[in-house]
Amino acid sequence: MDQEIMKKLSQTMLDATKSHPLFAGMDGTLMSDLARNWTEAAQAMTAPNAQAWGAWAKMWSGDPSEMSNLWLTSLPGGKAQAAPSKDRRFGDEAWNEGIFPLLRQSYELTAKAMVDLADKAGLPEHEQRKLSFYARVTADNLAPSNFVLSNPEVLKLAQETGGQSLIDGFSNLLADLKKGYITTTDESAFKLGENLATTPGAVVYRNPLIELIQYTPVTPKVRANPILIVPPCVNKFYIFDINEKKSMIRYLLEEGNSVFVISWRNAGPETRDYDWDDYITKGVMAAIDATADIAKAEKIDLLSWCNGGTLLLAALAVMPEAQKSLVGSATFLSSLLDFSDPGEVEVFVDQAQNEVYKARLGTAKVAPGRDIARAMAMLHVNESIWGFVVNNYLKGQNPPPSDILYWNADTSNMPAPYYSYFVEEMYQANKLKDPGALTLLNQPVDCANIDVPCCFVSATGDHIVPWKTSYASTALLPKVTEFILTSGGHVSGTVINHPVKNRRYFLSGGDRSGSSDAWQASADRTEGSWWPHWLGWLDRTSGADQRSAPRVLGNRNHPELAPAPGTYVLENVPQDG
Repeated sequence: MDQEIMKKLSQTMLDATKSHPLFAGMDGTLMSDLARNWTEAAQAMTAPNAQAWGAWAKMWSGDPSEMSNLWLTSLPGGKAQAAPSKDRRFGDEAWNEGIFPLLRQSYELTAKAMVDLADKAGLPEHEQRKLSFYARVTADNLAPSNFVLSNPEVLKLAQETGGQSLIDGFSNLLADLKKGYITTTDESAFKLGENLATTPGAVVYRNPLIELIQYTPVTPKVRANPILIVPPCVNKFYIFDINEKKSMIRYLLEEGNSVFVISWRNAGPETRDYDWDDYITKGVMAAIDATADIAKAEKIDLLSWCNGGTLLLAALAVMPEAQKSLVGSATFLSSLLDFSDPGEVEVFVDQAQNEVYKARLGTAKVAPGRDIARAMAMLHVNESIWGFVVNNYLKGQNPPPSDILYWNADTSNMPAPYYSYFVEEMYQANKLKDPGALTLLNQPVDCANIDVPCCFVSATGDHIVPWKTSYASTALLPKVTEFILTSGGHVSGTVINHPVKNRRYFLSGGDRSGSSDAWQASADRTEGSWWPHWLGWLDRTSGADQRSAPRVLGNRNHPELAPAPGTYVLENVPQDG
């Protein structure tokens, strides 16, 4: 197909959506990106590629072809009944009745052809990954389950309710259009400090960027070395204290630890110009100094997660020796030092897309939390988007309460300078792993300077931080003494992994002198949560000495300022730019 025709068609689609009142308020940059990606995908599919095109043509023109067999078996009097689908979207028995077997099987065959052709386009590695990703997203978007007239479950429910389900669904749609995002949980069911983030504690330090929370000990004695948690600044800290049954913070307290956590301020007018230097000095370093002073500790054990882990690595690489001497150990959950393979996130962070997004940053002054949430949702478009569209808007149902989904929707902005540096210097240029390639606090960043004992924890199903890439990072630090691979995902494998009623497992030990596959083959498997194993590592590595638990929180230099979960986590900051 002629490229000029493709471009005109793409522009026509974009202009039509921009002018339609339903799309009023949608992010113009996102719409432009989608139109451009659609054009690129279509051009790749129509480019000369004899092998891919031939395979596609053969599948559709074979005699008898799959589509021919489908028609013959689906029409009245057909020779065979349609086989049930393995796709959960079509699991209801209604999809096997009437015309709907033909509809859903036609879709499945077409989607497979689309994806197979995209996968065989033969583009350069990054462009191929983008094309394959967007082909799958496009195929998922076109599923008959996503539309009223082609979803038998929706039609049946509408008939049973006299159309009330469609009326309720439209009301849900209007409500979500007004607030700017899809409702994924009953948000009225949760309130911070009442049934989320309920572990007793107090804010004992505050600056324009962070609040430091100290939690009330629950045992007569505590480890002499407190644990300081460095969460990602792109999410709220209370995932570590989501509820009493899942809380990692509460578990650590019950096991005799003194626990502190950083609560990052949601980037707004006061902090939107902050960069990595600010997050290191006003964030990580300030929290370490306050924790050491309050706990009267000679050593502090640091626990970080995701973006917070990368920030901690950068901080440790440039930290003054006097302050680094306070660090007993550092643990990195789902964290990257080597960004050579950042997983599916790569499709969003190439140079071309980043150049377009700079206009958005220039206007909003921050990377809006909703933008980041939408991008992450696209990685699992059926579960994170279309499942709720179908249930909320087509069936008129309200999602049930979910504390994890509430937290996931409670987004955080990132300052524009912080976001740009993270994407350009780390994701795109992969400079953090190279000694001296980056400069922070006016000195070269060299992670070989991180001479404290380190532990990396990764998850088998993590689509944001692939475990093999995290494993590769361990070879770049001089004192990684433990690598743990847990089953589960980015959240469910690491932060939400309480030992009670736990069906997960983890791998540890193993020979780390070779590849990730060799390590995995040689590692020991243990059923249950990795948390107790990690606490044992802390005792062996950083010390198991105990002292009497403090009777009050804070001290003269750092008095109690507010009860946990603090004030910054409750600030109402616009998340749409």
